[in-house]
Amino acid sequence: GLLLPARPLRNCPVDSTMSSTLARRARDLVALASRAASSGTAVRAPPGSFAASAPYPQSTLRHHGRGFASSAAASSPGLYEMHTYVMHPEWREAYLHIAERALGPTGVLRKSHPGFLGFWITNTGGDVNEVTHLYHYADYDEREAVRWRMSRDSEWGGFDIETRPMIASRRSEIFLPATKALSAAGVDDALEHMRKMADASRVGARDPGVYELRTYQLELGYNPIPKLIDEMATGLPSKLRSDAAGLGELAWMGYSDVGKLNQFVELWRYPSFQDHIRVREAARGAAEWRECIGRIAPMVQMFDTRLVKPATFSPMQ
Repeated sequence: GLLLPARPLRNCPVDSTMSSTLARRARDLVALASRAASSGTAVRAPPGSFAASAPYPQSTLRHHGRGFASSAAASSPGLYEMHTYVMHPEWREAYLHIAERALGPTGVLRKSHPGFLGFWITNTGGDVNEVTHLYHYADYDEREAVRWRMSRDSEWGGFDIETRPMIASRRSEIFLPATKALSAAGVDDALEHMRKMADASRVGARDPGVYELRTYQLELGYNPIPKLIDEMATGLPSKLRSDAAGLGELAWMGYSDVGKLNQFVELWRYPSFQDHIRVREAARGAAEWRECIGRIAPMVQMFDTRLVKPATFSPMQ
C-alpha cells in the first residue's frame, strides 16, 4: 500500500517516482481504448480506472460522447455537476498537494475541462476531510463528451489512479440553476456571474473568501421545488437589502436533477467567517425574508449549512 505523510508535501518524491508508473498504466488504458474503438468492440477499462464506470461503445467513441439523449437543451442555462469527496484523514494534505498539480491554471483538468468553476474544502459544519468541486456543462451530451476525452488522456488517467487510494468516498450530483430566484437577486446569467467571481481582473487580488453551502431537503412531490423557488424570488430582495454593507455575495442557487431529488442548494460568499454571521443577523430583521422562510419551512425535511474555504487552485476565490 501507499503511505503518505498527513502534512503538506513539498518536493515530495511521490510526484516523480509514483507518477511515472501511474502514467504508464494510464497510457496502457488509453491504448486499450484505442484498440477497442478500431475493432468496434466495447471499451471496458480495468477495475479502479477512471473509465471503469461505464463501457464506451464504438458509436460513443465515434461521436465523442454525443450519442446520448439529453434532458437539457443546448440553449438552456446548462447543468452543474457537484462532486463531493471524503479523504482518508492521513491522506488529505497529500491529495490537495497532488490536486493542485492537476487542477491548477496549467493542470490537465484546466486544459480539458473549461467548465471547472470551483473547489472548496470544508472548514466547519461537516466532515473536515471533505472537498466539494463544481463543474458546468451545456447539457448531458457535453458532460459525456468531456468524460470521454478525459478517459483517453494519459495525464488525467495517471492523476486519477494516483489519488484514488486517498479517497474514502465519492459522490456526484447534477443540479439545474434556479433561474427565477437568481434573477430576483440580480443574477440573470448564473454561469457568467460565477465566471466573473473567478476573474482576477474583475475582483482584483482579494483574499480568499469564505463560502457558505446551504442545502435544503424538501418533501417528495412535484410542487415543493417550484414553490420554494417562487418564495425565494419573493423574499431574496429583502434579505439582500438588509445587508447594507454588501458583505454577502450570492454565487449560485440550484436544485437537484440527478441524485437525491428535491434538494435545493445555495452558495454564498463572504469576506470572512464573522461577516457570514453579520449577514445572517441582519437578515433576521428583513420582514419579507422572514415571511418567505416561514412559508418554506413546512416543506423542508432537513436543512444543512457548511462553511467552506476555496483551495488555492480554485477558480472562484
